[in-house]
Amino acid sequence: MSQKRIVVSFLVLLFPLLLYAISYSVIPVAQPAAAAPNAQMITLGGERIKHSSPVAADFNGNGRKEIVVGADDGMLYVVAYVSNSWVKVWSRQTAVDLNTVLPEPDQQATGRVDTAPSIGDIDNDGKLEIVITTGGRPNSVTPEVNRNGGIIVYELDSAAGSSWQFSVKPGWPFVMPDDMGAGDGGRQPDGVRDGIAAAPTLGDIDGDGDMEIITMAYDRRIRAFHHDGSVVDGWPIQRESGDIILRGGESSAAIGDIDNDGLNEVIIGTNSPPWNGDDGSGPFPPQYNTPDYSLATLWAINGDSTLVPGFPVITEQNIQSSPALGDIDGDGDLEIVVGTGTFPGYVNGRQVYAWHGDGTLVSGWPRPTDDLMPSSPALADLDGDGILDVVIGCGLDAQPFCNRVYAWDGAGNNLPGFPLSTPYGTPFPPVVADVDGDAKLEILFTSLQANQIMAVQHNGSGSAVSTSRSTNAINLSSPLVDDVDGDGFLETVVGSATSTSGGQAAIYIFEEANSTAPDSASLPWRIFQRDPAHTALWLPARLVFAQEIRFFHQQGTGNITSLTTTIRNTGGESFDWSIDTSGTGSHVTPSPASGTLDPGGTQSVLLTVDTSGYAQDQWHNLGTMTVAAVSGSTNAVNSPHTIPVQLYVGDIFQVYLPTITR
Repeated sequence: MSQKRIVVSFLVLLFPLLLYAISYSVIPVAQPAAAAPNAQMITLGGERIKHSSPVAADFNGNGRKEIVVGADDGMLYVVAYVSNSWVKVWSRQTAVDLNTVLPEPDQQATGRVDTAPSIGDIDNDGKLEIVITTGGRPNSVTPEVNRNGGIIVYELDSAAGSSWQFSVKPGWPFVMPDDMGAGDGGRQPDGVRDGIAAAPTLGDIDGDGDMEIITMAYDRRIRAFHHDGSVVDGWPIQRESGDIILRGGESSAAIGDIDNDGLNEVIIGTNSPPWNGDDGSGPFPPQYNTPDYSLATLWAINGDSTLVPGFPVITEQNIQSSPALGDIDGDGDLEIVVGTGTFPGYVNGRQVYAWHGDGTLVSGWPRPTDDLMPSSPALADLDGDGILDVVIGCGLDAQPFCNRVYAWDGAGNNLPGFPLSTPYGTPFPPVVADVDGDAKLEILFTSLQANQIMAVQHNGSGSAVSTSRSTNAINLSSPLVDDVDGDGFLETVVGSATSTSGGQAAIYIFEEANSTAPDSASLPWRIFQRDPAHTALWLPARLVFAQEIRFFHQQGTGNITSLTTTIRNTGGESFDWSIDTSGTGSHVTPSPASGTLDPGGTQSVLLTVDTSGYAQDQWHNLGTMTVAAVSGSTNAVNSPHTIPVQLYVGDIFQVYLPTITR
């Protein structure tokens, strides 16, 4: 899900009028279940933060993370920890940068940032970039409020003290066309470049080793760009290219290798109905040669823009929810989890779906719910059985509110204590973290009904719903939980306003003083879509190493022999690794003997043996060596890994056989 709306009044492409008018006031809150964490408010200025969830990353390498967030007036902010305090170090009106590539009649003084920023080193230059989408959802009832949509990439120029400088990366910005926003169903141009209500997703989808940028808008296209702003071959996904897409949407993409082919795929929900295309050659049964607008589809797309076999899959409602990827059934493969719903006239939007990577439904899914499910799921091991569970809140950001929190195992069974009723509605995506240091996970939500961040215990204990993290205004986006100040403990951050009426943009930082050190065990789903790149992928660290080690030493060439092997991390979390050769009587010497590997990283290791005293022309069993990899406080998959080691001393030769080709 991109994010929700306080007042939603719009027409969407080809859909009937959808009109929500929501009025609210701060509701008196329940007494806190525990002492409130220490909190501080950083005033940013301008209009409030609505649906832009904060993200954090260390831009300058000082061990602390900067917080990046956008506001409803188009401002983008960076907040840093400088001289023991949090300060705004940079701000930018995004409309100014869009105006540099727009003709004068299309330029605007202010913009809108209604989505979470993304952060990643998209060009592999060792420096992080900020990627932001602008404009939000077009409003066809009052199109004069619409703001230009586009994608902007910012790179860091300097990080001196409290005055930082970012600039627009060459090749950017990209500005949207003006295809919609006015007329019946909002299907006509409105004089404003179409807004984007989905957060950008960053990841390598073509195997070239750097990141691509993926997003979708209501203009019936799913886009993918290289880091330099050029379009990825075969993209965008659009009807004009023969793709079977008739509508767009505001689901943010997830990225992961769902079919185990070694390349990442793009998984994204749409408002587009099942349809076999203009020539009828699509993958659906013949009944869908005519589009069925009472249904919608979720897509899985290869980096070359072809469809993953088995996709798109059909849902009984549109998909505003952003999908999550993880192994929820313990089979070692990724599953896709997403909610459905917001539009009237559909069959059944009160469901959460889960599919395998081939497009077949996971047994026990979809799961029925009490209301529409446009929220985005989080994946975490709530019950401690070693397998991911599914967590999601219920309902629209509209009255009547749904205040149910659901948690299921991979088979679709309710976890003990769930579904749980909370004091306030839960329409916004949850995050999951151990914020109180008890080695058990908590689920954190914001609500349109109150100015509190709710914390729900892992076991659904109704008596342990904490509302102690209070701000001065309603909070409309997911919080962030991370160690942002580098003190070894967690903080909870939320974007909001200084007051409920007429307040300025502000962020609130809560010091979780009793929390554990930050790692994948305490932070399984720490922000909207899990990571700053918004991949929505929960893939644990995975150690890959040789199954056996065999040394071959040519007799008469000294007493030292060596070989080079490789340690790999094929998972989604970094790990610290070490090699223990005591099982060989310390006859084997590794260099290096330890290190750290990022996701997808490799490390060459030189193994050396002193062959003195070993008889010739025979094999010698040297014992075993063990490679261990730890991600945070948790062993990586396949760790520890014990490997037999053998040595042959003798006359070593190679035989080359001729080959014949025709």
